[in-house]
Amino acid sequence: MRDFGHNVTLVSPNNGPCPDGVTHIPCGVDSSRGIIAKLRWLKVIYNGLKPVEADVYHAQYAAELTTWMAWALRKKPLVVSCLGGDVLFDEQGTLGPVGRWLTKRVLLSCDQVTVVSNFVGDVVQSFGVPCEKIQRVIWGVNHEVFHTLETGESARGLWNVAEDAQVIFSPRQLRPLYNQLMMIDAMGEIVKHRPNAILVLSAFNQDDDYRVKIDAKIDSLGLADHVRFLPSMNPQEMVLAYNSANIVISLPPTDGTPVSVMESMACGTPVIMADLERFKDLFTHKETVWFTKLQSVDVAEGALALLDNPALHSRLKKGGLDLIKTEADLHSQSRLLEDIFFRLRDKEQLAAR
Repeated sequence: MRDFGHNVTLVSPNNGPCPDGVTHIPCGVDSSRGIIAKLRWLKVIYNGLKPVEADVYHAQYAAELTTWMAWALRKKPLVVSCLGGDVLFDEQGTLGPVGRWLTKRVLLSCDQVTVVSNFVGDVVQSFGVPCEKIQRVIWGVNHEVFHTLETGESARGLWNVAEDAQVIFSPRQLRPLYNQLMMIDAMGEIVKHRPNAILVLSAFNQDDDYRVKIDAKIDSLGLADHVRFLPSMNPQEMVLAYNSANIVISLPPTDGTPVSVMESMACGTPVIMADLERFKDLFTHKETVWFTKLQSVDVAEGALALLDNPALHSRLKKGGLDLIKTEADLHSQSRLLEDIFFRLRDKEQLAAR
C-alpha cells in the first residue's frame, strides 16, 4: 500500500522492524504473563490504536489483540484478512472460548472479510458471515524478493552440505503441528536409496521439548550426518535457502494457504505438501506440487519420485513458477485489496454527506 502511494500506519502488538515510509505504532510489552501483565498490554494497544484516524482500517489476522481492539473501538470501515489458523478453531485449537467469541464478533461486524482460500471462506461463512462480504485475496509472493537465482548462489557451504547432495528443506516452524518427526522417519527410507540425501530443518520458533524428541529420533535412526538445523532467517536468507534445496516439504495436517510453499515455488523449488482437499482449488498433484498422505512411507515415496525423475522435477518447477506468477503475485493480489479499500472509503464518504 505504501508503494501504491498511500499513507500507511502500522499498529502492531510487536516491536519488530517496520518498512521505511510507514508510520509505526509499536504496542509490544516486555512480558504478557499473568492477568495484570495482559491488562497492561491491552492498555498499551488501546492507547496506540485509539487516536489513529484513517480512511480504512485493515486487520491482518482475525484472532489478534489489535484486531479485537479495532472492533471494540468501532474503527470503520474495517477490513479483516483471515489467513487460516485464526479461524480454524477446532483444527488448531489456539483459542479459548473468549478468543473464539471475539474473533466471530469481529468477522460478523466488520465491513469486508478477505480469505486466502475458498476453504477458509467456507469456514468464515459458517460463522454467519454473508458470502457477499467475503472475497478471496491469496496475498502470495513478492517476486522482487522471492525468485530463482540464476547466478548459482548456494548456501550449501554454510550448511556443511556437499554440492552434489540431494537437499530436502522444511521451512516451517519447528513445532509438532508441522510433522518434522515424520520427515525424520521418511529420511530413514530415503537415505537407503539416496545416501547423499540431506534434510534441512528450520529451527524458527522452536518448541524445545519437540526438538528433544527430534534429536532422539535422529540418533535412533543413525541420521546425524543427514540432518541440519538452520536458525531463523530473514527474507534474503530464505531465498538462498529455497534456491539451495532440491525439494521443499510441508506436512501440517491443518493449514490455510501456506506462504512458505508459495515462496518456494517462486524460487523454482518443487514442493511436497500434505494432501488436503482445501488446497486443490489452487494446487494440482504432479503439475504444480506433489501431494502426499501423512505417513512416512508416502512422504519418502514422493521425495524419491522427485529426486529420481528429472522430467517430473522440471514439470513441477515450471508449473509452480507459472502458478505463482499468475495466481499468487503479491502486487496484483494487493491491488484487489486496494479496490476493496477504495470501495469502502467511497461508501463511507457518501454515507457521511
